[in-house]
Amino acid sequence: MAQTQTLSINQLQREIRKLENELTILKRTNLWSIDRRVSQLLRAIDDSPVETFHGRSVLEKSRLRNQLLAIAATALISFNLANSQDYSPNFDWFKDGVEQIQETATQPEVKPESDSAKPVETLHATSLHLSPFAQKIKQVAANINADPIDLATLISFETAGTFSPSIRGPVVKGRGRAVGLIQFMPGTAAELGTTSEALAQMSQVEQMDYVERYLVKRGFRGGTLKQLYSTVFAGHPNARGSISDGYHTLDSAVERMTREHRERAIALLSGKLSEKTPDQINKSHIYKWDVKFQKNPQLGDIIAGYSVTSPRGWRVHPISGKRQYHQGVDLATPAGTPLYAIADGWVECARGDAAGLYATFTSEQFPTLQFKLLHLSRCLVEPGQKTKVKRKRAIAWTGNSGGSTGPHLDLRIKSSSSGNWLRVRAGWLQWFLTGEQP
Repeated sequence: MAQTQTLSINQLQREIRKLENELTILKRTNLWSIDRRVSQLLRAIDDSPVETFHGRSVLEKSRLRNQLLAIAATALISFNLANSQDYSPNFDWFKDGVEQIQETATQPEVKPESDSAKPVETLHATSLHLSPFAQKIKQVAANINADPIDLATLISFETAGTFSPSIRGPVVKGRGRAVGLIQFMPGTAAELGTTSEALAQMSQVEQMDYVERYLVKRGFRGGTLKQLYSTVFAGHPNARGSISDGYHTLDSAVERMTREHRERAIALLSGKLSEKTPDQINKSHIYKWDVKFQKNPQLGDIIAGYSVTSPRGWRVHPISGKRQYHQGVDLATPAGTPLYAIADGWVECARGDAAGLYATFTSEQFPTLQFKLLHLSRCLVEPGQKTKVKRKRAIAWTGNSGGSTGPHLDLRIKSSSSGNWLRVRAGWLQWFLTGEQP
């Protein structure tokens, strides 16, 4: 965009919205682009003739300037430029602008002279710390007459608390696999003019446009959390609370999301929620360990006093004799060796043919991770039951059940967001066997 180009108010609004959307996916090395483009747009606003704003020059110029300064503030905060030694764009024009935004935020709002055009939402100083995603949720909620906390609560529930636009649900027979912020099915994606693959590649902000499009298309015109979720759950906003999909009823789902996800939604919309992804959070734990615990276990390694008999990877199965991929790590442990909860969380026990008696451990400390402990001799609760546990409590005991040639622990880790099996670091085995963080 040329620095001297004159833009209409609609063009300016589009450019600013585009920049807000791109901010969510720009990398640190692209901050030069933000610096340059915000500066250009500010000059375009200042240089635009009065008629560009249709008689609302003072109000509209102030609104648009505030949006651009908010984008700059978000960039500075999100990328921690104040502490960066290797990169520092100018943003000279921004320093004086902060005081201007704070001053504008305390002034009473002036009504536009004409209501023919919808005013651009002002990003006051109080929202500078919000991510573009949180701002987008508020914008969409206003557009569809919904409570933004309700909308964020719904999205948290549908994405298992991750707010990930690429998270995938289980395969539904005859319908495919859902993806995204409100778990779009492939048929729904086609109805909205896109595909599941395209949705999975979108940023949070980009996919929110499809969330809004879906809700409006299915008849949501404002209402409660129950009506909002009914639109996603049943395809219209007025389903009976007793309607069920085989997993839960509409009423029980709403009760659960209120109990388990509302606080997370409030944290997101107040700027207090960590912007790290679940993968980043999980790796932040791993990278605190001693280097020897960060590695992938190899055959013969000794962990917590026990030998690795089968690492993760391709192998000839000791029972079937077939070559197949082993998703876990086997550790030779005597039957009855206790395994401990590595954090406050939940333990669920079950029985499978090859896995034998096994336990699944989950915790909010490790979002989206499911730890599977196979071939047990004993579990804390009966198969089919689930219980809450405290850190360091014994939750299971190793054994020789299922498809096993001798007593051992087979630890596997699954991502509930992607459905993929993950690498089993040595530290996880150490932690379950000792109860102490590596």
